[in-house]
Amino acid sequence: MLHFVQAYRSLTRILKPDFQIFKLRELFLSLEQLMADSFRQKSIIFNIETIPESLELTADPKLVEQILINLLKNAMEALENFPKPNIDLSASLDPRGRVVIQVRDNGPGISEEAQDKIFIPFYTTKKGGSGIGLSLAKQIMRLHKGNISFISRPDAGTVFKLTF
Repeated sequence: MLHFVQAYRSLTRILKPDFQIFKLRELFLSLEQLMADSFRQKSIIFNIETIPESLELTADPKLVEQILINLLKNAMEALENFPKPNIDLSASLDPRGRVVIQVRDNGPGISEEAQDKIFIPFYTTKKGGSGIGLSLAKQIMRLHKGNISFISRPDAGTVFKLTF
């Protein structure tokens, strides 16, 4: 019950973004350091790319980092016992000049049944999961007037896309 209450509080807490201009490459390098031990232990190849390398984003860096940590952990868990695990974290501008961040894995993909539900609060496919990570990510992206979407195919991996 306590776990549920804590999860509910973090989901309903009204977040007020602290907008700043920051370089995405620096955030990505920080995430690479933070996750390096986990990736190494699981033999995951992790790649980062920002195009251009000096690409900046106006957003709350802590909230963007929170989303990316959640997406990277989800990708890492999806790659458990998967051959040649690989995660790519990239950022670029789309044709309309919006910043797009992508987290791509080469794992088993998300089941069709789960695809319709993964953004619903407290829905989880993981044993011991809270089901708030992706719904919180969606809420954070709304606060940034942005969007989170994904494409997933069986045995071809998943790509989560954050558009600002």
